[in-house]
Amino acid sequence: MQRTTRPAVLVAVLATVYSGVGMRTPSFWVDEAATISAIDRSLPDLFRMLGNIDAVHGFYYLLMRGWATLFGLSEFALRLPSLLAVGVSAGLVVAIGRRIGSLKYGLTAAALMVLLPRTQYVATDARSYALALAAGVAATYFLVRAREVPERRFWVGYAAAGLLATLLSFYTVLVFVAHAVTVCLDRRLRENWRPFLATSPAWLIPTALLAAIGTSQQFQIAWIRPIDSGVISEVVLLQFFSDAYLMLDGGIAPVPTPGENITMVGLAVLLWGMAIAGAVRLRKHFAARLALPLLVVPLLCVIGGSLMLGSPYYLPRYLSFVLPSVPLLAAAAVLTVDGSATRGERRATPSSRDHRAAVGVLAAVAVLALPSYLGQRTEYGRSPGDDFRFVADTLRDEAEAGEAVVLTVDAGLGRIAYRDSFAGLVDVTVGTSADDWGRIYDQRFDLDAVKDEVLPHDVVWVVHARGDVASERTLESFGYREDERFDGTGNTVVRFIREDVQSSPTS
Repeated sequence: MQRTTRPAVLVAVLATVYSGVGMRTPSFWVDEAATISAIDRSLPDLFRMLGNIDAVHGFYYLLMRGWATLFGLSEFALRLPSLLAVGVSAGLVVAIGRRIGSLKYGLTAAALMVLLPRTQYVATDARSYALALAAGVAATYFLVRAREVPERRFWVGYAAAGLLATLLSFYTVLVFVAHAVTVCLDRRLRENWRPFLATSPAWLIPTALLAAIGTSQQFQIAWIRPIDSGVISEVVLLQFFSDAYLMLDGGIAPVPTPGENITMVGLAVLLWGMAIAGAVRLRKHFAARLALPLLVVPLLCVIGGSLMLGSPYYLPRYLSFVLPSVPLLAAAAVLTVDGSATRGERRATPSSRDHRAAVGVLAAVAVLALPSYLGQRTEYGRSPGDDFRFVADTLRDEAEAGEAVVLTVDAGLGRIAYRDSFAGLVDVTVGTSADDWGRIYDQRFDLDAVKDEVLPHDVVWVVHARGDVASERTLESFGYREDERFDGTGNTVVRFIREDVQSSPTS
């Protein structure tokens, strides 16, 4: 037991440290601000909101609400559960690899997974993807253990992990579907199909409930690009080897860190090639029967389902729980993984040549992943368009209490994420607050509709997307003139004063 536990714990710690470097640096972005909006309200208000929007994230919001009560709403505090979940996932991959191949195989697969840009994305994001990944990997671990020793405790663990996984993301039911394929393909698991089937309610019931509720809230994903030829690039490049969101108009959104568009292709060529080679080497091994369905089944189900239903359901981050699949296949390209995952059967001992090859591959992957790793740890590493901290810091440093602020809907979500920086300012465009409205966003009025609320203020701060100057023109028509301008990566903050008011000496 110690032969597996100690290396797994060590890898979990190292993965946490590696992934945690600089994780507080990026500004909150729109999805993380949505997390804050949901959890920074009373329980009755949260449940009322879930009846209108984001019901599929309800369990995660409840967990994070309790977490935030203890640790606060800072970037570090809210991202820490995701960071810890990735560490747990890495440790479990070591344990899985050790049981189905060798310790070096598990270590190599875990290291590859941690280095992937998509893994680093979920590790530093205050959303549910990393937690769903950890629960899915835990379910896979229990399945492997049940294959070794078909005891009831492992099937109970499998059911519990499945329940947790599907509550965090109903997409993870596809882990169960992939495992069902594994059970069909593997003789030892086929002999235990009854306990496997008995775990299905833990996976299927929460999925069905969340899917039924989510059906009435499909407007949330209406913005996703329909399935087209770009999905090939999303699967081949973005699913594992980039922190980008999607392909948009032939390009990657958001724009990659300089050099990342090249290294991303390098990662894809290297690791897809290794995964294919590993799948060939493992064609008679349980590892292939485990990893290949986990890779292929969820992608086929989501993309195929989107095409059949005529609605887009695929984004690379939605399927982050498939992250262990490619590393488990790719590690076999450089390590000999003979034998099987059953007690008493022969496992190969990797040679020194295997060891050198594994180290070389890990070094190459680390170098190729570096632009994404560093880019994700810049202030705008999440999304350059969501420069919420820039807006908040500008208003905190430059605005005075009692001055008015004009916000768009998106910028208003930034106010929710960084409430303290807006303290003392008069939000003149807000209608019903997100809490009272039962939504993620505040209700907001056009500037023309709140002219009477604006005019009593000598100084008005306008926050808008760069290039969209409509609100500036409206204020000018009210008798205000521009005094100072601050440009961020996505938003512009402009100080306006009434024409009959002299500029401040520091302007």
